[in-house]
Amino acid sequence: MREEFIQSVLFNNKADKTQVKFASESVLKDISDEQLNEFALFALSMKTKYDNSIQMLINAVNEYQKQNYLNVVRATKPFKNIQTLRNFINTYFKGKIVGSGIMPFFYTHIRLNDELQLVNENTQRVLNATDESEFLENLLKEQEQIGVYRADLIAFRINQRDNALKIEQLSELEKIDSRVYVIDKKTLELAWAKLFSLKDELKGVNK
Repeated sequence: MREEFIQSVLFNNKADKTQVKFASESVLKDISDEQLNEFALFALSMKTKYDNSIQMLINAVNEYQKQNYLNVVRATKPFKNIQTLRNFINTYFKGKIVGSGIMPFFYTHIRLNDELQLVNENTQRVLNATDESEFLENLLKEQEQIGVYRADLIAFRINQRDNALKIEQLSELEKIDSRVYVIDKKTLELAWAKLFSLKDELKGVNK
């Protein structure tokens, strides 16, 4: 049953019996029968079918085990200091996102480059020592967010920030209308034009 599953689902019926047996007993030896279906879904998300490529299957097993280990790390929060956290990141996150929306980088993602340097995804600049230290200190407090790509959260925060700026500008323009400021006619006309423009932009904000 196990080898039939591996042959049909993972290898698309294109591997011979020797390859299937090797995959089952060697490559997938640490994947139990109960985990096999979950692993297959994970593996097929990386590549549609494996045909008869043992090496690609080995790569999938390695990534699957890393993912499971990362899930355990997020659940148990084992790191007690920045150095052990940094060592873990260096081992498992080369070329990957380390954290999203972690202070002081509230509006962006931080990635580990091939030289094991932390990089701001917005600016593509390597973090300086102070920013890296603050980022790692906050990630240490939020270990459940290690490696979590939170694109929706970042987009939401940016939208909230931009709308807050527009509302602040609108408030200033309303002060102009109530004669808080004394300005000439031309400036007043420009301010009113900006006011109407902002009101149109903010129509959907409070819906």
